[in-house]
Amino acid sequence: MNASLFSTHTSQRKKISDPDILAPSRHEKEFGLFDSVFHEVSNAIAIISHESDNLTPVILDINHHFELVTGYHLDELRGCSLYDFLAETESRPNREVIEQALASRQAAILFCPWVTKQGKIIDIDMTIRPFSSDTDGSRFICVLRESNSDHNTRDKAAREIKSNLLAAMHHNFKTPLNGILGYSEIIMSEMMGPIGQESYKGYAQDIHGAGTDLLQLIDNLLELKELETNEFELQEEKFSIGRMISECLNKVSGEAEKTGVDLSYTVDQVSSNLLGDKSRLQQVIHSLLENALKFTPAGGQITITARRDREGGYLICCEDNGAGMPAQQLAKVFCYDTHLSDIYSTPTVGIGFGLSYVKQLIEKHGGTVSIISSVGKGTRVSLHLPSERLC
Repeated sequence: MNASLFSTHTSQRKKISDPDILAPSRHEKEFGLFDSVFHEVSNAIAIISHESDNLTPVILDINHHFELVTGYHLDELRGCSLYDFLAETESRPNREVIEQALASRQAAILFCPWVTKQGKIIDIDMTIRPFSSDTDGSRFICVLRESNSDHNTRDKAAREIKSNLLAAMHHNFKTPLNGILGYSEIIMSEMMGPIGQESYKGYAQDIHGAGTDLLQLIDNLLELKELETNEFELQEEKFSIGRMISECLNKVSGEAEKTGVDLSYTVDQVSSNLLGDKSRLQQVIHSLLENALKFTPAGGQITITARRDREGGYLICCEDNGAGMPAQQLAKVFCYDTHLSDIYSTPTVGIGFGLSYVKQLIEKHGGTVSIISSVGKGTRVSLHLPSERLC
């Protein structure tokens, strides 16, 4: 087992037995705790350094599980660029996200294929976060998790629970809901004769509206289950990206105006037509906008941008300057059990289906999703679509 770089640093600092120190500092305690856990956890972790005059992040240290996953030892990686080990076909969009996160010292999560020492490409969800005890602000923690959730027992169990719940929805939820919608339509249309009190007709409209919203939610959840099957097919067509985004913004403009949040968008007109499932991509954009509205206070701003990236693919970003997410929450936004423990303490958080749906649908289009966020600095969700989707 290679000695940790942080162990070396810790040994160079004064110990509590030194006569001029009565107790260890908070920095020493945090460093010592981190070093104790660093090699014991089951996630692959690297410490990387990013100097302000160099955009390339450099690997400083790795833990034992990192060695097991990638096949490399510390002596083979120390001082090397992180980019040297990203799969070449996917590296460029990832570099842009990584560089933004490092420059702003924010946490980020992204899909990042990694090349092992044996030359095998493994699918990795990579989380980057600032090292909180760092004195000069140049070090970051980089965590690699294999995207195949079968490797994660807890995640697999959570997925099975949600899958069973969704399977029960079709009959147990939709059947009585269709009855509610049908009877409310009869009352609204006064099919059996006049109601008498006009206010009752308004109540029937409210019931029907709420039922329609609930039915849409159930359909979306059922579609999330369908996304995991091989039978799922995209309904592809050519459409204008600008027009699609404008339609999504129009749907949430009333709520944004009511809450005092400014909406704006910029679309690159070059190759602005896309081949994809327009209806479902609209659901993705709408979901991102609604989520941003939940956590952006009055006077805040939400911006949608769509443009070609440096490698010819297409990049759609939804960015807000709202509450943002702590690194601990960001690391699990795509997990199947996300937010389940937070429903009662924070009702606006939801039940975690939104970003799971976004990620899986974009992957069905051959793309990837990345997120940059930190508390108080807002959130930026980026959808990367391959160049062959442009037309």
